[in-house]
Amino acid sequence: VPRRPPRMKLVLKADHLIDSTGADPISNAALVVENGRISQITTQDKLHIGENEEAKIIAVDDGTIMAGFIEMHSHIHCSAQEDAYTHITTESNETFLMRGVQAVRAAVGSGVTTMRDLGARNEVVFPLKQAIEDGIIPGPRMMVAGTPITTTGGHCNMFGTEANTSEEVVAAIRQQFKLGADCIKIMSTGGGFTPGTNVRAPQYPVETLRAAVVDAERLNLRVSAHCHAAAGVRNCVDAGIHCLIHSSWLAESEDELYDYSPDYADMIAEKGIFVDPTLALGRLNQLRGRTRPRRAGAAMRDPVRRFEILRDMWDRGVKFVTGMDSGMTNAHFNDFAYIPEVMVDELHITPMEAIVSATQVSADCLGLLDEIGTLEEGKTADVLIINGNPAEDIKALHSVNTIVKQGELIKQKNELLI
Repeated sequence: VPRRPPRMKLVLKADHLIDSTGADPISNAALVVENGRISQITTQDKLHIGENEEAKIIAVDDGTIMAGFIEMHSHIHCSAQEDAYTHITTESNETFLMRGVQAVRAAVGSGVTTMRDLGARNEVVFPLKQAIEDGIIPGPRMMVAGTPITTTGGHCNMFGTEANTSEEVVAAIRQQFKLGADCIKIMSTGGGFTPGTNVRAPQYPVETLRAAVVDAERLNLRVSAHCHAAAGVRNCVDAGIHCLIHSSWLAESEDELYDYSPDYADMIAEKGIFVDPTLALGRLNQLRGRTRPRRAGAAMRDPVRRFEILRDMWDRGVKFVTGMDSGMTNAHFNDFAYIPEVMVDELHITPMEAIVSATQVSADCLGLLDEIGTLEEGKTADVLIINGNPAEDIKALHSVNTIVKQGELIKQKNELLI
């Protein structure tokens, strides 16, 4: 049997390279992709391509090579439109699938090479993930929870698995594992997307959340928990939940807004719990003119205090990941670059810190840091070239020149190839 010829090398050249390991950027950089993996990272003067080697070279003057974006919180079957709730409660699974196909294409075309979906109908998200892996449709690498776990009538019950007792929650986790879930999503408090649910009170006691964590860990699954109420945040921390979503710290009484616990923030940091504060939603609502007040938007009624709390958590060592909550009203699937932009503008961290959150830290949260999240030889080739230098101007992330996803060229010289 004749050997298959080696695939052509892909060589990316740019003025800068950010590898997300914490190292200083490399100037006049070159990165080589072979057989879907990064085979070499060097400077252009040290790059050697043999006379008989075939290589496709993409060079971007004033560009920056970096790792692909990791979007940590999506709902691929939600419309992101003003009537998203109406759509999710009236549309068919076939329509959800078509929305999902459009969503994952938009995401990967914006530079998102890995996406975690934290709540969609099983019948929609599992076949969609498989279609991406089989090359039927374009999209990011997907990590999916399938249906979220919620109480009867609880947050996102319209596409969730309703489970009330610890035994029912554990059974729901095992069912999601059986179906092929990569992770688990549980709704620890009410949410603004679901009318009538209480954003200021827990849906589950700590004992039930702990039972969920124990059984998920037995199955090598990590648990993310939606938590707006401060009491729900504390329950999640006590239970050892792996990733807190929103972490809004809403007070029990509507007379107060926040009930932030610095001691619990220290515990979050000490336990290594990741936090996805979904902090770009307010910016997107401002940009797109939210015409109907968002019920969960209680968390953003005082955005100055909200960001003060988040910055205090950051200063205490809490690890932030980059979730958009895409699919919710105004959170489009190609909006990822707004997340690091808001981190820099409102949390006042450095562009490099925001980039590391969007790549290395998010990959670590997924348990995929051995494969993605940094540019290192031997890792999967999820690589972008940005027009400009995002280490100096974070807004440059909105302008993605070239996209390589698992070694496949998705975009070249500002033109999508999918």
